[in-house]
Amino acid sequence: MHYVGIDVSQATLDLALLDVEGQHLESAQCANEPKALIKMIGAWRKRHGLIVTECLVCLEPTGQFTNRILHALVKEQLPTWLAHAVDIQQSLGLQRGKTDQVDALRIAQYAFRFHDKVRLFTADHLRMSKLKQLLMKRRQLVESRMKLQVQLSTVNPHMEKDLRHTFDRMDRAQLRCIAGLIKKTEAMILEEIQKNPDIKRQYDLLISVPGIGMVLAANLIALTDAFTRFATARELVCHAGAAPFQHTSGSSVRGRTRTSRKANVHLKHLTHMAALVSIKRDPQIRAYYDRKRAEGKPGLCVINAIRAKVIHRAYAVLKRGSPFVMDSSAVSLVA
Repeated sequence: MHYVGIDVSQATLDLALLDVEGQHLESAQCANEPKALIKMIGAWRKRHGLIVTECLVCLEPTGQFTNRILHALVKEQLPTWLAHAVDIQQSLGLQRGKTDQVDALRIAQYAFRFHDKVRLFTADHLRMSKLKQLLMKRRQLVESRMKLQVQLSTVNPHMEKDLRHTFDRMDRAQLRCIAGLIKKTEAMILEEIQKNPDIKRQYDLLISVPGIGMVLAANLIALTDAFTRFATARELVCHAGAAPFQHTSGSSVRGRTRTSRKANVHLKHLTHMAALVSIKRDPQIRAYYDRKRAEGKPGLCVINAIRAKVIHRAYAVLKRGSPFVMDSSAVSLVA
């Protein structure tokens, strides 16, 4: 058994090789090209007896710089672990110094120490790659739209008068263009979802839940790799930063219960918006919100609980295999 750590950058790949006992055998660097990587793996097969099916390749997700490498590793049937960068950083404790070569060695050491927790990257995960890239493009377009809206509302009014109108026209023209691009991207997202019957079925079930629209449903599918990444709703609730945790120690520390800051910020925002929508459209959720607020609960705490409920409902409809149905008796009681 060998362990290969790869630190990915735009132009190069830094690699580190460990043996079955975790001893460092060799470090190397090659171009960020599939052919160069496979050539390096072939060289290690000759020099160190590396067996493709009995090794573990570990690397961090770095967006577009990783895509072609992942395709090559899956094609060559190399067991691959796409580990979270934060997990790797926290597992190694206090570290001094940082270079690409050192990072590759630390990734390999992480794979050696925690190989029992490995979650292999497969061809099924590659199928989600295009959807993730489309969602990222939509997110970038939305952020650009927000910047232009801020420019129009808060910056342009303070410009010189003869420039203000020109800048307003330019910014509005860009906003119209971005709006069209967002619509086009969303159409491509739906088209990608419809290509896979299983993903389409999950999507249809998710959007039946009050508060879950096209954007959140697509992001949930992509983030969870079609709901294979998180085993339970609780795990995803934690990842979304909606799960409260106690902060106590002995008899002296009595911190208030709060959510973790180590959350997916984008998912946290999307589920927050979903909670607000469900408060408006779902009588049961509205009644729950009003009751908790009347009890003196802070608004954000109640919204966090609703965010968790939205995720639990998503898992429930997927497990049941049927769309969400409002409880008519509960609705009549609320009315």
